Amino acid sequence: RLRDLQGRAALSALLAGVMETNRSMPRPVPIFLKIAPDLTDDDLAEIAETAIASGLSGIIATNTTLDREGLKSASRGEKGGLSGAPLFEKSTRVLARLSKLTAGALPLIGVGGISTPEQAYAKICAGATAVQFYTAMVYEGLSLANRLAQGVDALLANDGHVNVGTAVGSRRGDWL
Repeated sequence: RLRDLQGRAALSALLAGVMETNRSMPRPVPIFLKIAPDLTDDDLAEIAETAIASGLSGIIATNTTLDREGLKSASRGEKGGLSGAPLFEKSTRVLARLSKLTAGALPLIGVGGISTPEQAYAKICAGATAVQFYTAMVYEGLSLANRLAQGVDALLANDGHVNVGTAVGSRRGDWL
């Protein structure tokens, strides 16, 4: 199972191979690790330590969840990864914990349930240096990117931030 590769030994071996191959390329590319939201605090600490030691370019927090707790839709009984709105809070809590653990050593990309400027901004304030969204774009179309960017700009200005960098992690404690 793919999720089993997030344990320290397996992840260290995997990243060592990936990074070695990348370094041998004529033009190495940035390498990011996308993690699951269903990890314990100990798992996250191991992943953060391993990611920093390996020289990764950053971490994407988070992938889909297997957890269906609190889900009221008909898909509650389905198997497989759940994405979109139900993932927002869980993925943002993981992002905040990871932000604390990495202490700025790696860029973090916040993913999971982003469909409004407020949600994108919450990810940034929890510790994301960038955000990624997909599921909402399937439903709302490409104009979502512009709406999110304009909305985040307004939220940054409203809170007195001169740029995204000053907002990164500014409300991490709200999610810990």
